[in-house]
Amino acid sequence: MNGQAWLGLGLAALGAVAGAPSLVLVGVLVVLVAILRRLWSRFGLRGVVYERVLGTDRAVWGDEFPLDVVIWNRKPLPLPWLRAEDFVPEEMTLRERSLVRADRPGLAILDNTWSLAWYERVVRHLHVVADRRGVFRLDAVRLRVADLFARETAEEERSYPATYVVRPRTVPVRARLTARASLGDRLAHTSLFRDPALFAGVRPYQPGDPLRQVHWRATARTGRTVVKRFDPSRQRELLLAVDIQTVEGPHWLMAYDEQLLEGLCVAAASLARQTLAEGAECGLMAAAYAGTPQPFVWIPPSAGPGQLGRITDALARLSPGASAPYEHVLASLPRRVGAGATVVALSSRQPASFLGVLRRLARTGYAIQLVTMGPDAGTHAAVARASGIPARTAELRPDWRTSDALVVGA
Repeated sequence: MNGQAWLGLGLAALGAVAGAPSLVLVGVLVVLVAILRRLWSRFGLRGVVYERVLGTDRAVWGDEFPLDVVIWNRKPLPLPWLRAEDFVPEEMTLRERSLVRADRPGLAILDNTWSLAWYERVVRHLHVVADRRGVFRLDAVRLRVADLFARETAEEERSYPATYVVRPRTVPVRARLTARASLGDRLAHTSLFRDPALFAGVRPYQPGDPLRQVHWRATARTGRTVVKRFDPSRQRELLLAVDIQTVEGPHWLMAYDEQLLEGLCVAAASLARQTLAEGAECGLMAAAYAGTPQPFVWIPPSAGPGQLGRITDALARLSPGASAPYEHVLASLPRRVGAGATVVALSSRQPASFLGVLRRLARTGYAIQLVTMGPDAGTHAAVARASGIPARTAELRPDWRTSDALVVGA
């Protein structure tokens, strides 16, 4: 027993000896309080279930989605005071609540307090406002219980990791790129994939041909082994090469203009959506970290289901600083995508440092289109055109948050 319990027993004994019932009652009450404190200290957090239920793990900038905080006292001991300090990203915005600063870098506290009866379960409905692009990681929760006099009796920290991704918004593209190749208009001359709908006859079998391409009926009829022949797929192929660096100077300075960066992400997502809607293959490449140690983000061109989600997920995860010079991104393209593809270089910087790489890509068979953004987009596009690179400007009016279209101009 603790000192409070011994004090209560002493008062009860003194009251009994002195014939003072009121003193005995006070002593008994002091002992009961000490016992209850002991119970809350030992069993207060036992049987307490805390849940944080995110309505989704994927959202688009500007969305709202539910966040339910559930507390459940699964024991016969009531809890007069229970506090939950939930460590969440400091960039998280809740519609109904404000966050409290935490002593952990990058985190804030979602603070909740309850009084719970025995076996009581309470759900609080909150809403997360997706007002920042990125990946948001929620951490642990610290639970505390106290007695009737609000004196803390027990504390426990539990791990509740969770993550949600906020993708950039997309808007319609109001103009088409009409240079040598618009958004994927160039048709492939060869293809890794053969379209069964483009059957073009048979030819003699050659060593290395897959057996599944053998035309068995024609083989039986002609007496020699022949295989099916198909025309190359006419699928259009476009790669968005995004220049993450938004401030002139060495990339390793990691300086960036947030408004330009977010505008580039919205523009890339919007161009990808239009390209895929037109039936073309679309991919993405950028020199930025995206939640992995790899310094390059690479989404191979595809027109399959979920490709837009993969591209916007990658855009959501892009680090604000460039991991390598943009010209290194462009120079690595021949190892990743075949000649004949359309490369849309999306940048907000002066293009002089990477124009040489774009010209080499154009000479080796790639259809190059530079799309410039930012306050000097017109000047940058003129510099590129003067060096022989097709270039257009793109603008989100009045800004990336409120624009209803990506306007691609001359």
